[in-house]
Amino acid sequence: MALFQSLLLLAMGYGTLGVTYRSLGTGWLPFGPSGPRGRLEFRMDEQPFRYWMAFTFYCALGVWCLFLAFGVLSGELSPLPLN
Repeated sequence: MALFQSLLLLAMGYGTLGVTYRSLGTGWLPFGPSGPRGRLEFRMDEQPFRYWMAFTFYCALGVWCLFLAFGVLSGELSPLPLN
């Protein structure tokens, strides 16, 4: 179970960091659903503060997932409980 959890966390961490890296080239970052209007996007040129806050949040989340994954793989952290 520890291997499955660490692989899932690795995929989530690298995926999140990949989305943030790609956003530097495209100029926009998706940030979840926006109800009936579709999805919420922050654009670098229209909403720079929101874009960089979302960028920071995505990077922190990706690094945290990678930290957990490598900790579980190395045995330093116990796997997440499944109840």
